[in-house]
Amino acid sequence: MQSLNKIAYISVFTAASISIFVIESLFPTPIPGIRLGLANIFILLALIFFGLKEALLIGILKSIVGSLILARLLTPSFIFSISGTVLSTFIMWLVIHTRLPFSLLGISMIGAEANVIIQLIIAVSIFLPGVSFFRIAPIYVLSSIITGSITGTSTYLIYLKINRRYKLCVD
Repeated sequence: MQSLNKIAYISVFTAASISIFVIESLFPTPIPGIRLGLANIFILLALIFFGLKEALLIGILKSIVGSLILARLLTPSFIFSISGTVLSTFIMWLVIHTRLPFSLLGISMIGAEANVIIQLIIAVSIFLPGVSFFRIAPIYVLSSIITGSITGTSTYLIYLKINRRYKLCVD
């Protein structure tokens, strides 16, 4: 892929990820910290089309710029966002490179689980030291299975459109 074309795709993926992150953060949630995570669609697409470095770039920019826009930089929300993004991106990359037969849906669900687990570990270690991890984990783990499924399905549908229309390929 030409480097200019690659830069254009990464820029679009980053802008879309930040936009969705900000919009999603404006909606109230029934349980604190549970969101759909649709901004992660573009991180997973970057992993598939480009690689770990580009996906981490998109994810880190999503967390930093999104938190700046929402005036949440260096708050607990930002710490959860950046740590969950980095760990889940790395875990999804590992899953992709194990060559095990995981679909985008499965990879997304694993990424959602990694995201929620690191966020819960941080929450009970730093911000909620009196709360038991195992007491709050079930609802968050269950919700991440559902949200990971939605994100994975959405990623798959967008992947098909991009791949069919633009023949985007990894160099």
